[in-house]
Amino acid sequence: MPLNRLIIIKKLFAQVSVFTLNHQKIMPSTCYLCTRAFDGEMTRQHGEHIIQNAIGGALISEEILCETCGGKLGRTVDTEFSTALAPLTVLLNLPRDRGDYSRVGAKLIAKTVEAAPLEDVQFTLNNDFSVVPRQPVAVRDDVKRLVTVIGATQRQAEQYAKSPQIQVLVARGYTLELSTNAAAHVQNLLVPVGPNSKAVLRGVLKIAIGYASYSGVPRKDFKHLLDQDDLTKSDEMLRATVFPYYPTIDVERFFETEKHTHEDWYPTHHLYLFSQGADLYCYVELFGTIQKYVHLTGRYAGQPLMKKFVQKAEKWEFNEKTFIARDLKDLQILAGEFDVTMEGRLCEDIQKDVLNRARSRAYSLEPEKTIEKVRHLMGLLAQFSLLKNADHFEVVRSVFMKASIAKAQLGLSLLDDLQADPMIALPLVRQTFEDFRIGSIFASRPEQARMVSVVDLDKYAAYKIYELLRAKKRDSLLQYSIL
Repeated sequence: MPLNRLIIIKKLFAQVSVFTLNHQKIMPSTCYLCTRAFDGEMTRQHGEHIIQNAIGGALISEEILCETCGGKLGRTVDTEFSTALAPLTVLLNLPRDRGDYSRVGAKLIAKTVEAAPLEDVQFTLNNDFSVVPRQPVAVRDDVKRLVTVIGATQRQAEQYAKSPQIQVLVARGYTLELSTNAAAHVQNLLVPVGPNSKAVLRGVLKIAIGYASYSGVPRKDFKHLLDQDDLTKSDEMLRATVFPYYPTIDVERFFETEKHTHEDWYPTHHLYLFSQGADLYCYVELFGTIQKYVHLTGRYAGQPLMKKFVQKAEKWEFNEKTFIARDLKDLQILAGEFDVTMEGRLCEDIQKDVLNRARSRAYSLEPEKTIEKVRHLMGLLAQFSLLKNADHFEVVRSVFMKASIAKAQLGLSLLDDLQADPMIALPLVRQTFEDFRIGSIFASRPEQARMVSVVDLDKYAAYKIYELLRAKKRDSLLQYSIL
């Protein structure tokens, strides 16, 4: 029986009280912003991307924000957030399920003297790396007797080509060329990026609150970060709550150096929600580049909490048709596969949950793989430090080169320590590294990061952004100006 013929079943479901398999009534979920319970009419559930759709977020929940509040935060938080991160997302092929691809304003450095006038024009850099002027402009080459008119569209270029200054050149025998892309004239592009802007901090805060709510953290624990029907707009509150990550120990310094060469599926998104006594934090990493801690509360009274989510940030093969149920039996099988509750629910809502979870699974990665990679890297460093005259092996040279860069960039001392005292290697290879990026109540990584100087934080932020450029092989074309 096709799903579109299940209307009778849907109506029946709608009239039945909501019960679990053991007949215990399910308490209605509520929106964390307006606190109203979802009722399917006045307060409708909303498929909310916990990591924003604009940056390829795959984790979706219908239990945290109602349709009205989800739309409201989309306008007040997500729009500015996606604009602020456009300088990074323009590099990537993101798995967005709606909307246009990224574009960002850029200033052009001309490749030739003839193209120098382009440096006075504002350009838009598109996701396909076309470079489009905000207003039509002409490049005149007297040697080739060529005038190139560049517009945002073909029509705009054609209109500008009719202007007197262009027609004078054509009358003098210049060849006319029309274009909508200035890339051929680009030596370099300057793009501003603000990893610590208010828009970015609010976007990261929304991610952390959404993941906490999704993980069962009660609203009272982050209520102080809400402002009526929005997130806090207080700059002081934001900067005290959302602050930069920094690798404060050698294990993390080594891992974060040239991360794109060893982290599977780089760039990735990471969420770590964890408690340390009364403190509740969320570590948010976007594109392997934007790394923040969010201090959600200092009055956490729940059970010790540790929850992680990791996903690919770029587009990956996902065939939605595979997860569309043809009949009720199909739907039951799919719901069971993805642990989706069916009792008392409309078929269309069940199908939507199945698709959300299938899409998330297609992009999600096993968080433990990061810890395994840390163990592997530290094992290699410990092992190779004990070898004599092994530099002729490529793998040894690459590990030592990574350690040298980490020493210069971040102050790594571990390799020197291992070579001075080889006995350090034994406890190192026995470590579990389960506290990676987290620490403990006695050695909290978030609180250690708070103690790092602004100068060092800014250098690290610039390094991570440059690393993304290098990983995408765009470092010869793009330069980021850190705001």
